Amino acid sequence: MSSESQRGVRILAIEHERGTGPERFGQWLEEAGAEVVVARPYLGEVIPALGAFDALIVLGGSAGPTEDAENPWFPQVRDLLRRSIGGEFPSLNICLGGEMLAVAGDAPITRRAHPQIGIYELGATSAGETDPVFGALAGGGSAGAASTERESLPSVLFHQEEMALPTGAELLITGSDAPVQAFRLGEFAWGTQFHPETDATQISRWLNGNDLALPAGKTDDSIIAEVEAHDSALVDNGKRLARSFLAFLEGRRAAETSRPDAPFSM
Repeated sequence: MSSESQRGVRILAIEHERGTGPERFGQWLEEAGAEVVVARPYLGEVIPALGAFDALIVLGGSAGPTEDAENPWFPQVRDLLRRSIGGEFPSLNICLGGEMLAVAGDAPITRRAHPQIGIYELGATSAGETDPVFGALAGGGSAGAASTERESLPSVLFHQEEMALPTGAELLITGSDAPVQAFRLGEFAWGTQFHPETDATQISRWLNGNDLALPAGKTDDSIIAEVEAHDSALVDNGKRLARSFLAFLEGRRAAETSRPDAPFSM
């Protein structure tokens, strides 16, 4: 058995600004057996070559997905996401990352009149119920098995940019008046608008100094309180998604490494 087939799944995560790391989603992946390596290009770190990684995670941030002048690594990230859409490697892209995936898929991004911040009730679509990764969020069942009853998914949103569904993409999670909450483009490029990684402590930091007008009727304290009140469901759903993503990567890697004519690479 080669050393390549013996090593565990390795995932590269791209962090765009301080305070927007993989947080507990990364911890859940590592608890399940993955290695998560974080690249921070905003600190001058070079995004590493992807040959030694099994997947890519692109994280959130306060910038818009095409604000390249302030974030000169953004074009490189969007190019990586086009490669993921084309089937070179899997990616899971969160909030800003999901918006960058949408842009890579030629979908428009618009600015909402009012941001979405706090807990919103989402739900899986029929395509989401059978998705190999996001199916884990449908009815508490396993990925790939359609549920008989759709489960409400309380989720954290923190965004003002809003993405449309790229042409050819599958809408997996929807809800609120920003209906594109998770989608898959190509075979295994996933994007979310919601944050599976965050918690009340991180949301408190994001609110501190935030210049977005809060949604009507909400305050910093009320937002933190609602995130705290739903933490048990957030943990359950986040763990299910992390484990399902890792299981998909392990299955794909096992299939690829068993083919001597087509070794897995990125």
